[in-house]
Amino acid sequence: MDSRLKRRAGVAVAGAAALLMLLQGAPVRSARQAVPAPPFDPATLPAHDAHQGLLIAADPYLTRERNEEIFGKKSPYSVGLLAINLYLRNDTDTPVQINLDTIELQIASPGQPRQHLESLSAEEAAFRIILPNGPSPRARRGPIPGIGGGKTKAVAKKQDELRYLMLPGDMVGPHNTVHGFVIFDVDGHFEDVRNATIYIPDVSKFGSHEKLFFFEIDLRPATR
Repeated sequence: MDSRLKRRAGVAVAGAAALLMLLQGAPVRSARQAVPAPPFDPATLPAHDAHQGLLIAADPYLTRERNEEIFGKKSPYSVGLLAINLYLRNDTDTPVQINLDTIELQIASPGQPRQHLESLSAEEAAFRIILPNGPSPRARRGPIPGIGGGKTKAVAKKQDELRYLMLPGDMVGPHNTVHGFVIFDVDGHFEDVRNATIYIPDVSKFGSHEKLFFFEIDLRPATR
């Protein structure tokens, strides 16, 4: 086949694939930015908890290679942050709501008391990744972006990338699965993840506000 025809055929195939994704409601993403598709059954992930029709599974990213595959060179791992891909599968007929602000990573070094870490927002994580020795998002802003503690373009870009990859919201529809990353500052102590759990205390049925029992996911099985 003529080289020009081959190129045209390749473009046509790629275009058809993109159109099919759009028709199916799936966003078209770059290879690096694409969050890994949920496994056929999230329960196959070794770290999970399930009851009352809701399954929550956790996949911690514990190597530089896995992080860079998704986040690029400037990844959470590069500055000691732990990224966990969290899967939520609702097998009931009712939407389920999770209070994302109450999710904790409970982690301990050997011989040390257990710490209760809150997850970072996309903005907080972006500042730590781009400006590891610079201002935090709570620092006083200067009048000019990038000056006096203000948000630089690089921070804003990384924040957008992270927001795209993190959990998309606090609601899981009936018979639906959502997933995305939550990020914690473990100060580079990735070896302590084998002594860590994800604690999710605030889960309820949407509408009735009926509370579900808390979820506690032991991460040890995911570190083997």
